Amino acid sequence: MLGEMFQEVLYRSVVTGGIVVAVLLLRALLKRAPKVYSYLLWAVVLYRLLCPFTFASPFSFLGVLGTGEIAQLQMEGPNFSRKTLMEGRAEALPNIQMEGKTADVSSEGSASPGGRRAAVYVWIAGIAVMLLYGAVSLFLISRRLKGAVRIRDNIYLSDYVPAPFVIGVVRPRIYLPSSLQEKEMDYIILHERTHVRRGDHIIRLLSFFALAVYWFHPLVWAAYYLSGKDMEMSCDEAVMRKMEQDIRADYSTSLLNLATGRLFPGGTPLAFGEGDTKARIHNVMRWRRPKPALTGIALAVVAVAAVVLGTDPQTSDVKAAGAENEELWRAADAWAKAVCDRDGNTIVNLSTEQVREHLMSGELLSGEEGAYGFGWSSPWPWDSGRDYRIVECTENQTVIQYYAWTSDPHVTVWQELLTWVRGDGGYRVNSDSAYWIFDSISSIDSFEEAYGTGINGTPIDYLTNGTGEALNVNALQNREYYGDLFAPETAAGFLLNLSAEEKDVRMEAGSRQADGNVEVTISFPTAGGSASVRMIQPYGEDGIWIVQDAE
Repeated sequence: MLGEMFQEVLYRSVVTGGIVVAVLLLRALLKRAPKVYSYLLWAVVLYRLLCPFTFASPFSFLGVLGTGEIAQLQMEGPNFSRKTLMEGRAEALPNIQMEGKTADVSSEGSASPGGRRAAVYVWIAGIAVMLLYGAVSLFLISRRLKGAVRIRDNIYLSDYVPAPFVIGVVRPRIYLPSSLQEKEMDYIILHERTHVRRGDHIIRLLSFFALAVYWFHPLVWAAYYLSGKDMEMSCDEAVMRKMEQDIRADYSTSLLNLATGRLFPGGTPLAFGEGDTKARIHNVMRWRRPKPALTGIALAVVAVAAVVLGTDPQTSDVKAAGAENEELWRAADAWAKAVCDRDGNTIVNLSTEQVREHLMSGELLSGEEGAYGFGWSSPWPWDSGRDYRIVECTENQTVIQYYAWTSDPHVTVWQELLTWVRGDGGYRVNSDSAYWIFDSISSIDSFEEAYGTGINGTPIDYLTNGTGEALNVNALQNREYYGDLFAPETAAGFLLNLSAEEKDVRMEAGSRQADGNVEVTISFPTAGGSASVRMIQPYGEDGIWIVQDAE
């Protein structure tokens, strides 16, 4: 898991490095604009570093530059290898040859596992050092604040504070030096309150956390320093904008008087104060109320930058499924839809003669030219719009997952392996194809293969697909057949198609939580491994339990 996190961090560091460079260029372009717009640009960098999800748009800079494939680094890299087909219980349909296959990607020439492991350990150690540094700095500051006097609200005076600063997260406090003159106090307090009102104390904490995670990246250090600089200057400008009279001279004098050295190291996560006095004074003295035209241009630049730099390129379903080319993916998609729709004519058109003979002999394919039927009554996918997904799509191996329904209603998971031959008429399925039916899961590999993408949002989610209520009605009318659905652990086994053999699968229900839900742990004694699911009882205390993703 740590290795996957490190790989994700490396991917994000590559992408964000380019974004930081772009922000530096835009920052220079906005040199004459209010500093708040430069400060907003750094929010895009922070978002790309920390946010667990991203949005896609056709205007992403990765796509515009033709480097959208860099997103594949998130999953693949020079050391990438994967097991493309699980080992588990497999049943061959009578019409298609069934073979257990495992495809491995050679890792020759890749970095040694020991080297990768060492890199991960160094990365973790760096994070620990950064966080320890921040904690110690904060502790030392807190010691110096003892004896501070509250003058009003969240504002305190201290003899040991040489410069104003904000500390805290939930209830941030403003600390001022006792030496601050009365005439300076109003706009200094306004400056610090602007920080609090804008949430700068939260932003600075998140920025420090990003710096700790990406401590190895020099551009992240540059972003941390420059974003702090823009934050302070934008606050200075906010103060001058709210004051009716021209206070630039007095304000600059205050900054100069307070420039007695930093109170604490710049990496302290929960406290930040004033720094870079020379640049701030220079910015204050040349400040003028911005013209509406300049403000509009700056706002437009930030908005465009947020879309271009803050989004990933749109990827087609072809790329999402790892297809080698679009023609192949279209053939695989047409095959999957035909399976769900029992469209025998399309199945015939996409099959080699040998596969057609297998289908006919197995009585899956029947009829005659132009009027072929395909499939059996139940279980079978009901809806070609939602009951399949293409997991992988290459000429050597195309994997399609189906959700097959019975009239109970109940859902089982199928997985189909296809291989292709290329002819004058396009791609055709050959005789090496096979089905896996997950109807008696007895290993963690099979479980992950069937439900690794989650339960919520798939046909396995009986709560949102509309069939849970029907299943509950059926169960209440026939408790003898549906008895397993009235206890969380046995309901999990029933709905997730787990093996009934105790030697293969064991289920243990936890205590009922405050919201009424129960977490069930599924273990596989023979194969090894375990998983957990959340069981809910949405149809009343006498109703059935259904499965949801573990929280």
